[in-house]
Amino acid sequence: MLGILASVVVLGILVILHEWGHFLVARWCGVRVLRFSIGFGPRLFTWQRGDTEYAVSAIPLGGYVKMAGEQQGEGTAQPGDYVGKSVGIRARIVFAGPCVNYLVALLSLWVVYVMGYPELLPTVGKVMDDTPAMSAGLLPHDQVLSINGEAVTTWDDMTKRIYRSAEAPLTLQVRRGEATQTISVRPAAKTITDPFGRQKKIGQIGIAPSGEFTTYRIAPVPAVGRTIVQVNEWAAQTVMALWSVLTGRLSVRDSVTGPIGIVYLTKEAVSMGLAPLLFLMSLFSLSLSIFNLLPIPILDGGHLLFLGLEWLRRRPVSLNIQERAAQVSFVLLVTFVVIVCINDVNRFGLLDKLLGLFNK
Repeated sequence: MLGILASVVVLGILVILHEWGHFLVARWCGVRVLRFSIGFGPRLFTWQRGDTEYAVSAIPLGGYVKMAGEQQGEGTAQPGDYVGKSVGIRARIVFAGPCVNYLVALLSLWVVYVMGYPELLPTVGKVMDDTPAMSAGLLPHDQVLSINGEAVTTWDDMTKRIYRSAEAPLTLQVRRGEATQTISVRPAAKTITDPFGRQKKIGQIGIAPSGEFTTYRIAPVPAVGRTIVQVNEWAAQTVMALWSVLTGRLSVRDSVTGPIGIVYLTKEAVSMGLAPLLFLMSLFSLSLSIFNLLPIPILDGGHLLFLGLEWLRRRPVSLNIQERAAQVSFVLLVTFVVIVCINDVNRFGLLDKLLGLFNK
């Protein structure tokens, strides 16, 4: 129950901020907003402020902003109507929602970096048999301090440098007890297939982490640059993953998480504390931003696609075509969500856990 509640709160916040982006830019551009709704379906309660009706609706899976004159078939454009604005202004209004989600992703991760986040220490927990690490004399509890004279502070930092050094000699400075030793090791080359279906050669020495963690904090100003780099890296990986799914190199089953998976992951993050929850919120917000920019008619990306066609053709795409495209994409999107939910049930073993409760 806690996971469901936390997921609803997190996604609710992200949806509200997304719609707030559309709302705010629409108002700035002189467009009258008739309704700002959190959720879909029957309205549970409403209140009026100026031209806008604010509503909370029964189905808490999203939200919407209804603007005056939103469709070109609603009659002659009046002052303050959406359809009467230029293509550029309408594109800004549509793009504002995903843009806000991107900014929320940045802010959430920045807070994590500033308040502190856990990192695995570069301390050896186990040395595998018949590996370069064993041959070099590395032992459990050795802590790697530097590689080729460059300081190492985290396990991730250490493994990235080893991965880049297949069959190249490395000089490791390690702390063993109270003493410091220098160890030479040559990582073995291994060819792997990454999550995007690409083959690459990496270096491995055959060690596993001890599981020791420490909390790292970054000063507010340096954290800005680190945040931008990390979020943009996630964005690039997400786009590559989507392309790999579309081209068949990556399966939907192994790469996409739906509502059930979000509940499960949020439950785990809540149990670990505020920083992991904000970290997950950053990922969700970025995913929401990218997902909404897909060129699917019922999403913001679809609206931007039609606006781009209108700009090229010097006239809007007919309302009939837009409505039919929206209907088809809605059916496809619902089907996709159902498939993803079934995959989530199988991936997280939720059916087995549920049956286990009944067997008790």
